[in-house]
Amino acid sequence: MKNEDQMQALIRPIILQAQTELLPPEKFYRLCQRLRNQTSIKRFYFLTPPPNLIPLQPHQISPHQLCKFLDRLAHYVSSVSLEGHQEIFYLQRVNIRLRGVKRKVVLVKRRVTQHQHITIATGMKVEVEIVGAGMIGRVARLRINDGQDLAFKAFFDPDFVWQHGPWAEIPIGIRLKACQVTKDLPEFLFAGQDWAVWEWIYPHTNPQSRKEGITYEQFAQVEGLTKLNPLNHSNYNPYNMRLDPGGIQKEYWGRRFHDFLRGIIFYGKKAHREGFQSLTLYMKVNMLRYLCLRLIALIFPKFIQPHQASSRSLRGRTHP
Repeated sequence: MKNEDQMQALIRPIILQAQTELLPPEKFYRLCQRLRNQTSIKRFYFLTPPPNLIPLQPHQISPHQLCKFLDRLAHYVSSVSLEGHQEIFYLQRVNIRLRGVKRKVVLVKRRVTQHQHITIATGMKVEVEIVGAGMIGRVARLRINDGQDLAFKAFFDPDFVWQHGPWAEIPIGIRLKACQVTKDLPEFLFAGQDWAVWEWIYPHTNPQSRKEGITYEQFAQVEGLTKLNPLNHSNYNPYNMRLDPGGIQKEYWGRRFHDFLRGIIFYGKKAHREGFQSLTLYMKVNMLRYLCLRLIALIFPKFIQPHQASSRSLRGRTHP
């Protein structure tokens, strides 16, 4: 526990800076790398699991231990492409003796089939359901101990620093949360280096019923931020509620062209590293149509009219 507290204390200045200003992904990454080089921190965790949503104490699972499990879960979610696939994991803290030294570790068990039952009275149950994937990562619905649904996003290319991915979306989430921009956006909860946990937005979630928080449009006008992408219909629910923030950043002259070039570099490196088969996800009709609209919007920004809420669905949560 002492090491966990020390780690949180070391990263707190970066969190505070991200709360007071929207850190560009390059700056956020640079701050974290500088801290990594100066300390013994190997992996970063941003904010802590909220106890009102994730009860840890009854199972003696620490926030750090849960995050370590989510590190592994991110690899699992990234590798499972079947939408609707469900899995249940059980976490239990146990004592073991290794070379005469008593240690407390977290044992993870998995129910492989529906007919296999695992009963752990003191364990933590984690239900996972794959719900969709996009250019940046794959999203799963997470439910811990039959609690509230959470959106778990596992990033495909966490080491690439650009306007999407963890080094962009995590500081975005921290800043929006600090400024209570939660009227029409999900609330950011906590994250690791290659995954993030957000509030789950249901099809019936209506911004008008959310009494607290401000809209992103209000915040963006004051802060000079980019507008939400009106082309990606799949990133909204029927009530115009955004499912994730996407590549929010400061608006500046030439920003669209700059983003387009960085996108080309990203997909070029991805194809070079993983082969052109890694881009087959983006060759579907809907995705090609979306990319064409993005190109038109880049050349003729006023040509694309604002989207209609009725055309949106919950699928494909992770398109930028």
